[in-house]
Parts: sequence; structure tokens; C-alpha cells
Amino acid sequence: MSFDSKRLKMRLKSGILIAISLVLIMVFPFTGVLSGGTTLTERTVLGLFSESFQNNLKTKYPASEWPWVRNVRIFLTWSSVELHGKGVYDWSAADAEINAALSLGLNSILITLSLPCPIWASNPNTPGDNPGMGPPRNLKDFGDFCRAVAERYKGIVDYYQILQEPGWDTDSQAAKHGHVYYAGYSDQSYMGMLREGYQAVKQVDPNAYVASGALLDEITRTPQAYRNYEVLLAGGNQDLSMKVESEKDIVAERPMYFNYHGVWPGGTVEQGAKEPRTTWYLAEGATHPGFEEWICIQNPGDSDANVMITYMFPGGATQEQGLTVGAHSRNTVDVNGAVGPHKDVSARVGSDQPIVVERPMYFNYHNKWTGGSICAGVPELSNTWYLAEGATQPGFEEWISLMNPGDVPANVEITYMFPGGAVQKQNVALPPTSRETVMVNDVVGPNKDVSAKVAADNPIIAERPMYFLYHNAWSGGHTQFGATATATSWFLSEGTTRSNKDDGYFEEWISIQNPGDADASVDLTYMFPGGATQPGSINVPAHSRQTILVNSVVGSDKDVSVQLDSNQPIVVERPMYFSYHGKDDGGDVELGSQGGGKTWYFAEGTTREGFEEWLTLQNPGDSEAPTTITFMFSDGTTQQKAVTLPAKSRTTIDVNHAVGLATQCDGVALHPYDYPQWWSWYYNYLRDICAKNGAPTWR
Repeated sequence: MSFDSKRLKMRLKSGILIAISLVLIMVFPFTGVLSGGTTLTERTVLGLFSESFQNNLKTKYPASEWPWVRNVRIFLTWSSVELHGKGVYDWSAADAEINAALSLGLNSILITLSLPCPIWASNPNTPGDNPGMGPPRNLKDFGDFCRAVAERYKGIVDYYQILQEPGWDTDSQAAKHGHVYYAGYSDQSYMGMLREGYQAVKQVDPNAYVASGALLDEITRTPQAYRNYEVLLAGGNQDLSMKVESEKDIVAERPMYFNYHGVWPGGTVEQGAKEPRTTWYLAEGATHPGFEEWICIQNPGDSDANVMITYMFPGGATQEQGLTVGAHSRNTVDVNGAVGPHKDVSARVGSDQPIVVERPMYFNYHNKWTGGSICAGVPELSNTWYLAEGATQPGFEEWISLMNPGDVPANVEITYMFPGGAVQKQNVALPPTSRETVMVNDVVGPNKDVSAKVAADNPIIAERPMYFLYHNAWSGGHTQFGATATATSWFLSEGTTRSNKDDGYFEEWISIQNPGDADASVDLTYMFPGGATQPGSINVPAHSRQTILVNSVVGSDKDVSVQLDSNQPIVVERPMYFSYHGKDDGGDVELGSQGGGKTWYFAEGTTREGFEEWLTLQNPGDSEAPTTITFMFSDGTTQQKAVTLPAKSRTTIDVNHAVGLATQCDGVALHPYDYPQWWSWYYNYLRDICAKNGAPTWR
């Protein structure tokens, strides 16, 4: 098929208004400067939409009017092009329509890539009675369609829109009157379609301009109509995993702060795993009243993973659960739903493909302390475990969870170590395939700072949950598996001493355990954003534990990573307690890393309502480190972000905004459903939402 017009010469300026029939699309730039007037009437109004340029415009309007049509929009439905099977394209109708438009001597064409899906691609689980109007079973099929369109019309079409009005979805005001243009919930699933469409078009034509669909969910002029914009521009409602790849050895951690279900505030932090494995162990776990336990499974590979979870209970009873995790995706398992209530439970997660596993838990502990904790799976068993942090001070309850996944009993000796060098021992017997719990307060007594060494005659897992009311004000809990070996170098990527009414109040500590027979002299290098550093030092006696309050060393309002170097092998953890933004109280803890790595994986991650997710990256090296973050979503789509880490520095990524709407389109469409005199109100309201979420717009 040949087209009867040479390549279009004039491109629309970023951010112009495009008036299409009686509907307005407002496209906002996220980079660059918008050219044009400064008021609504001064801006250029361009474009015309016709159901068919062949059978509508050219038959209903005289030819003398055609030269006034300079910019047009054309609908291209997926089912009309790829109806008869994947990769079987019928371009005849689309080619004829574009040729009819080109015959007008246009400046530009905008194609709206729209639903329904072809029958072969549609998802039978789509809400309502028209599955073709929702996301397909496999979002990659939609991306392949968008790519094929861009390949065919590159050089002819420079502007694309991913769906028309997905805001008119299953729970919109329009749906109450029988009008559903998107069968599903656009604030939850539209981002997957936008990611696939945007990336596919850009892969073929990097200079193409790709706009989102319009997301108003009401036809009335109210702020409530903008809910989808508010959620998606803030990056909300997405479950995701991450893969971090760097050209240099770096350290990566993921802090998250939340108000779970709007009633359990807190925060968690986890260091990434350096590589996926086929087997992971989780020692801690509980489904008692007030506890909700989950297992997050990331599959970063190219093939689906068949996964088997073996739950292990006190005494040796077991239970199994199987599932499949799609390639480049993540799944979440509801442990309460799988094993039932009132359980202490450990888990072994096995897979036929390499995966990454984490376990989030949220709780109302004893109906008095609310919060959440998280811990990565452990890939290997060990006969020895070290737990640097620990406290039985007022307001603290410490436990040690022991898991024996083997077929033979394990005899365990716990050595508790206190400041100054005093020690205390305890023996515990573990049956095969079992989990047992030790209440440390009952063993060592109150008012203690304590580290522990756990030694067993058969390989086991040791993890330490703690619950607290810190300073009689900040309640929560955290958990951490032990280190299997001591080391002379340790790295802590996350850390902050912020103390102000906007960010909140943080107290950061470093717990250092010296299980050896000689005193340890430890040098610390504090690393800040941009590359500034500060030195420090501490002496840790043999068989003891020491604690550093980082706030008192570096001062307040500092984001800080730390490197520790010792003349004797030690173990390092970092507890933090906080009031995040002055409202979400809690605490978290993380075991230091014994070295950097070029690749890090994070199974858990969410930007759902009430969650704020971050990624902290430490570059302890002497040169900058180019780094790429790959976000992997539960719908199977992916997205990348590039960042360069200065030498000897710490860098923070706001994950919510890194995956927001503005990162996957060149502009945001807005279709006001009201008289033109209100269009400026619609524009200004959305402009302010963009600005609030860091998406610069023309003002």
C-alpha cells in the first residue's frame, strides 16, 4: 500500500491544545517549554475528529472547506486490524482512512489506538459482559499491535494516544448510565496498557509523541472527577519488583513507609538479593489474630516459574501450596488464606526457575502495637547465625525464630552477648521440618542490649523478630535473619537523621557485634548525597556488642550511607525508629552487606494507597556508577529508569513517582464534558495535579 502524501512537514508543538469535534484533548508536556499563547483563547486550537474521512467529512462538507482542516485524529481499533489471529493484520481500512486524511494536505495526524481487543486476545475475567473492552490476557499482545501500527505508519503519523477515554471505566459515573469505555478499573490496570503501548511506539519511532488516554471518571465538573489522574500521576496502585544493575559494585536497599488498611502505620526496609535462586527459606511467620502474612515472589527470568511452598509448623507438621509466577513478573501469596489462622509458620519456597522471595507482615501486636516488618528469604541453611541487634529494654519484646527444614533433629546453642563482654547461653531442640520460637526477654531478663550467636549441629535458619513502643511513643516491629559469617567490611545503604515537621523525625543506630576473642577497632565512613563524606571510629570489646547513635555523629537532616572497616571480624545491623511525615510511626532494621554487587533484586514493592516506596543506592567506590533500575509489575509489564551514582555517595529514588503516569507518556489527555467557558478550569486543575507530582507543565 502506498500513501498519496509525502512525509508530513510540520509537527505540533509540545503541549498544544487539540480540539477534536466537540471534545477537547489537552496535552501537557513533561519536558521542555510549551509555545503558544498564555490564555485559553490565545492558544492554538487544532484538529478535527470524524468517524470517517472517506464517508463523513468528504461527503458532508464541501471541498472548499477542506483546506481549513490541518490536523486530525483517527481511531484505530485493535480488533479491526488484527481480528483473525496474532500477527494476522488487515490494514486495508486503516490505509484507506489515512490516505483520505492525507489527501486534505494536513500538517499532522494523531492516531488513537483503541479497544476492543480481538476475541483471541481478550481476557474472560474482565468485569462486565464485554471482555474485549478491558485489558487483554497478555498485555504484550497489545504492545505488539501498537508496534506494528508504528512500523507501518512511521513517517506519516507522529502522534499517538493510548486508548480514548479509559476513565469511563467499570466504577465511573458514566458506567451508572450504561456507558463503559474501559471494562476494568483504570486507576489499577490502565498503566499496564499505557506502558506497553508507549514503549512499543517509542521503540519504533523515538521521536513520536505519545499521549495518555483521558481519565476523568465523571461528566460533572468536580475535583472528584480527577481521582484517576491523582492516583496515576502519583504512581499509585502498582505492585512491583525491581532489578538494579550497575557498572560498578554498589549496595541497594528498599525502604517503604505505609499506613496499612488505613489503621496500621509503620515502615520496613530490606536489602536486595544479589542473585535469584531456586530455593528460599523464611523462618518467621504468623497468622495469629492481628497478623497478616504475605509471601512475595519475583520471577526476573524469561520463562514462567512453577513454585512450590512448603509451610512448616511447630512440632514438625507441613503443608504445601503450588503456583505459577509469570516471566518478568511478581506474585503475592496470602499466607493467612493458605494455612488458616492461629499459626506460627516457617516456609520453604522452591521453584523450577530462579526466583527471589520476601515476606511482608503487618500486625496489631497484642492489640497494642501496630506496624509491619519484612524479611528477604534466606537461600542457604547454616550451622551458625549471628544477630547483632537485640533489646529487652522497656517497651521492647525480642524473639528468635528457629527453622529446621531438614529431616533430622537439630540441637541449638544460643550465646547471648552484652555490652562489656558478659555472655549467657541457652539450649533449644528443634524437631525435623519444624519451627520453634524463643522469647529472649524471658531468657536474659529486662533492660538489656543484647546480640546473639546461634550454633546448631545440623543446618537451620535463625531470624529475630522484635516488637516495640519506642520512647513510649512510636510503636511497631521489625525482623531480620542473622549473618552466617563475620566480616571486616560492612556497608549500609539506607540511613537518615531527618528531623523536621515536613519529613518527620528519625533516629538511626548502628549495632556492632564482636563475637571474637580480641577487641575490634572499627573505622566508619559516612557518605552523603553528592559525594561528601565524614569519618568516625569506635572500639568494640571481645564477645560484646556496641551501639552508635548516628544522629549524634553526623547531625540532623542528613541522608547517609555508611561503610564500616574493622581490624577484627564483626557483624553489623542498622535499626531505625521514626515518625514518618509526623504521622506514620514505626521502626525497621537491616543487616549490613559484606560487599557491593553489580546486580540487586527486590521481590516486594507496592505503591498502593497508603504506601510510599523508596530505593536507596550506595556507591562506595572512587568513580561514578551508571545504574539501571528495571521495575517488574504484577501484570507482566516492565519499565526502566537510568541514574548515575556519584563516587562515595548515597542516592535516593522515589519509586512511586518513578513509575507514575508522566514517565510513560509525553502528555496527558483531558476531555472536559462541559461548556468551553469551563475549559480553563479543567486545564488549571489538572496542571496543578501534575505540578504536585513533579510533572512540569506549561503555566
